[in-house]
Amino acid sequence: MVHWDVIVAGAGQAGCAAAWDLAAGGARVLLLHGGPERPKPCAGGLTIKALRRYRFPVDAVIRERVDRVAMSRAGGPRVLAGAAVPFCVMTHRRELDALCRERALARGAEWRAVAGVRAVRQGAAGVTLTTSEGEVLRATWLVAADGAHSPVRRLLQGQPAASPAMALEGHLPRAKARHYPPMTLDFQEVPGGYGWLFPKGDHINVGLYVWRRDRARLGRDHLADYARRALGSGALEEVAGYPLGTWLARRSPRCGRVLFVGDAAGSTEPLLGEGIYGALVSGQLAAGALLAGRPGDYPLLMADWGEELRQVERVTRIFYGVPAFGYAALSRWLAPTLLAGYAAGLTLGGTKRAWRSLKGRRHLLGSPGA
Repeated sequence: MVHWDVIVAGAGQAGCAAAWDLAAGGARVLLLHGGPERPKPCAGGLTIKALRRYRFPVDAVIRERVDRVAMSRAGGPRVLAGAAVPFCVMTHRRELDALCRERALARGAEWRAVAGVRAVRQGAAGVTLTTSEGEVLRATWLVAADGAHSPVRRLLQGQPAASPAMALEGHLPRAKARHYPPMTLDFQEVPGGYGWLFPKGDHINVGLYVWRRDRARLGRDHLADYARRALGSGALEEVAGYPLGTWLARRSPRCGRVLFVGDAAGSTEPLLGEGIYGALVSGQLAAGALLAGRPGDYPLLMADWGEELRQVERVTRIFYGVPAFGYAALSRWLAPTLLAGYAAGLTLGGTKRAWRSLKGRRHLLGSPGA
């Protein structure tokens, strides 16, 4: 029986990032994938900081480059904010995942489609994983990149607490839309969250996000109604809902010989639900710890991102807890600085730190002499 160095369960952004780095480092890697019939729903926006984490170009799947965003609150008029250069690019998640999977396989990872995971057992020498089909796979380490409802975590640690964040999305063909919108964030479209419109060339990604599931129930009827009001049609395709893991600051991303990455690690930021950056960071850091022979360092390596998420959660509680105040501050004063920070490849916390210094403020705002 083949014994891999690492099995990576899940071929989304976190899993592919880990598999690419592991294969590049000489590890024998098996990447498990649920198959093309089970694509992960995702808005598909990539901030510049996320774009810079890729080990290879992703230009082939970029559909739009974004340097402006329209915003509103509670159905009010929209305001437009922009940056001097793009702060985000738009991709279609199915295309992005396919590209990253292809690159991981080209780098040397092996690939296998499975229906699911039935059992996971750990021992002194490694991990044994049994697929839903009954196949037994063995490796020294397991990287769990299997989402916020991680079957691996559930098998090892029991049913986790309900994911605090949730999103629901669908695609509206461009031909059916009344107009083609800029990137749009409509805050308080749902309590404790927002609605979004992301332009993708041949379609518009329409979605609803709530940072805590107990604040609002997301439904298909609400999503279709939002699309009708915003774009003139509720004829959405590929509608799907999905939980987002935002608990990294409260739970360890390691359990014995299993390293959790992406949503399985809770690495999504809660303010807007951005998950791809945390997925890439966690996948790459897990791979680095394993290649260095220091898997115990993985939680320590993730501590900085965990602290970032802790700080963002405090901002999130204020922003959605007092939405009139939060939106006023964002739309009137903060948006130019935040967009400049995102365009520079900074996180929210990094933008805040840069703003504290005169040099940093000049850099963010593009002042002469910066």
